[in-house]
Amino acid sequence: MSTRTNDVSPQSEGAYALSATPAIALADIIGTLQRGWRLIAIGSVIGLTLAISYLVYAPTLYRSSARVLIDLSVNRYLQTNKIVDEPTFHQAEIGSQVYILSSESVVVPVIRSMNLTNDSEFVGPPNADDSTVGKLKKIVKQLIGWNANADADALDPEVARERVAVEAFLSRLSVYREDVGNVINVGFASLDPKKAANIANAVADTYITTTLQAKYNSTKTMGQWLQDRLKELKEQAIEADRALQDYKIANNLLNTGKGPLSSEELARLNLQLTDARIAMAEAKARLDRIEQMNSDGILATVDTEVRVMGTTSRPGTASLSFALNNTDLLRLRSQYREVAAKLAEIESRVAPTHEVVLKLYKKLEELRDAIREEEQRIADAYANEYQIAQAREKQLTASLAQLVGETETGSQAQVKMRELESSADTVRNLYNSFLQKFNEISTIQSQNIPVQDARIVTRAAPQLQKNYRKAAAVLGGGLMLGLLIGAGAAVAREWAADVFRTPKAVEQVTDKTCLILPTVCAKRERRAWLWGPTQIQPIEEFILDSPYSRFTETLRNVKALIDVGKPVHGGKVIGVVSSVAKEGKTTIAANLAALMIASSGARTLIIDADLHRRLLTAALAPDASQGLIEALDDPSRLTSFISRRERSQLDVLPCVLSARVPNAAELLGSPKMEQLLIAARKTYDYIIVEIAPIMSVVDVKLIERFIDSFIFVVEWGQTKRSLVLEALSETPNIRERVTGIILNKADPVALRSIEAYKGDRFRTYYDE
Repeated sequence: MSTRTNDVSPQSEGAYALSATPAIALADIIGTLQRGWRLIAIGSVIGLTLAISYLVYAPTLYRSSARVLIDLSVNRYLQTNKIVDEPTFHQAEIGSQVYILSSESVVVPVIRSMNLTNDSEFVGPPNADDSTVGKLKKIVKQLIGWNANADADALDPEVARERVAVEAFLSRLSVYREDVGNVINVGFASLDPKKAANIANAVADTYITTTLQAKYNSTKTMGQWLQDRLKELKEQAIEADRALQDYKIANNLLNTGKGPLSSEELARLNLQLTDARIAMAEAKARLDRIEQMNSDGILATVDTEVRVMGTTSRPGTASLSFALNNTDLLRLRSQYREVAAKLAEIESRVAPTHEVVLKLYKKLEELRDAIREEEQRIADAYANEYQIAQAREKQLTASLAQLVGETETGSQAQVKMRELESSADTVRNLYNSFLQKFNEISTIQSQNIPVQDARIVTRAAPQLQKNYRKAAAVLGGGLMLGLLIGAGAAVAREWAADVFRTPKAVEQVTDKTCLILPTVCAKRERRAWLWGPTQIQPIEEFILDSPYSRFTETLRNVKALIDVGKPVHGGKVIGVVSSVAKEGKTTIAANLAALMIASSGARTLIIDADLHRRLLTAALAPDASQGLIEALDDPSRLTSFISRRERSQLDVLPCVLSARVPNAAELLGSPKMEQLLIAARKTYDYIIVEIAPIMSVVDVKLIERFIDSFIFVVEWGQTKRSLVLEALSETPNIRERVTGIILNKADPVALRSIEAYKGDRFRTYYDE
């Protein structure tokens, strides 16, 4: 025989740790509620009890209501006719009036006017704290560390009583909008119907009075603020104008109606400079011409004219006339031409030495000298005129350059000036706007028109009957509260217990096939005669007494899993283990072995390998004197140590010990045990081995190498998830060879809830 090796698939222990909590689905919650129906029922009873107690013992109050109308029509009319300039309420603003009605600005005046601080309904009896109940309340508050009245104790007693009255008042006051958007209902509840009506009316009246007073105070405050602001703005406007004028004067930026003075002066200088330059050019032209005439000689020009005296074209004379526009010079030239002409005429008739000719020559010399003197005088005059024009042009050019520089500086000053002008205009416009608003408010105040936005349309009246609570609503609320509490308790208990209740939960965290077994009890069988004693059939042979039960059919499913797994694991030796003791593995092992014989006649041996408790031996072979320990010493004599059950024909290898042995694990993991199982394999088709719990002792870790497959037993609703996962994680070799997990000892009632979705047609197949 080849023993099992320690080679397992690489499924880490962390995989189990991570899946310790299965995914929560709606079906899981519904199943939890179905299993916890007792807690839900108890919670419902408690909720109904509390609701009934509230209806019986809680005092009922009288409630009176007044209706306040937020009137929009008056304001609209006054605005349309320009009588007042007040905004009307919008729908959102009407909603805010609900909070104003329940604010302390309305509540406190009502409490003070009606002296409710001395009313026991709002502040309690004067010596309530000295009573037994009051003292008990103080003790309870001190025990739980609640000191909510610490600040109240530090206040003045009257202030503290008023605060208590305000809180009680607000708890009785109800303010809400009616179906009509601009109608507000003001209700108050009290033990006295007259008091309830009076307080509701007082709240409505105080609200209207407070609203009007607030409007008056607001208008008065606004007028005073505007008046102070006007004074401030007036001073700012004067100061801004003064700063602007001072800056204009300092920077020579005064206006003449056409623009700044610097601009006018610049235009004037440009015009003068242009005229000066033209005059200088003309003087320069005349000077140049006269200088050219001096170099050429005017007399030469005149002589030329005389020689051609008979012609009409005289270009030289025209040029000279353009250059020398002088009457004296023209006269001398004319005389000179006349004398020269006369001389020419006489010379043609007389000799050159004639006295007349000589006189004429002398006259010509005198005229030449006169022309030269006049020419020199004109040249000097033109030169002086040119110098004057040149000096004036230079002076104007310098003045223009200086003015241009000043103008550039003035442009920057103008930017600052425009800024000051803008600031002054802004302050002046703001002042005018505030002045206009102040005049409007003054006009409204002088008219003294009390515009009332709200009015009472229905005053509260004392109620004839108490405002009885709706019993159906209270009972329904109590029942619903109880259901929620019970459901919460059931869910909390389920998840706090951290146990398995459904095969699906086991399969989610272990990845192994799981079958569920209901709790079964041993059957009692009477004798044939009527008064004979009853005989209790052992639960280890339950399948023989109930072959068509749910328990038996589930074990058949386990056997099928074992048979299907034979090609993989060999399937001859099956170990039955659990995490801890008392999970029912003895019952399952015995019934599974009996089922293998009963169903197929297979030769089956069951071995009690739990050397610590030996419960299987006590149940199936209580009279045995020898068993496993002796068979380990001589495996060849195995058949001589076996006890056979008469009814089931099951062979049992018991463990007969007077006390626990300290080396139980070594015995089970020894070669002798291997030889014993080899001998058993030759004779039997199935060998069922019950082994001690995994978490209790180390036995299973030593014997597991001789086992082909394992059946893992988990007690329903008792074994912790973490314990099962820890047991599987500590024994990876066993974990890989677990054929199936049995969720044992399931509550039949809870099992019906779990499998309710399967219907009655599923349950009718079994004999309960």
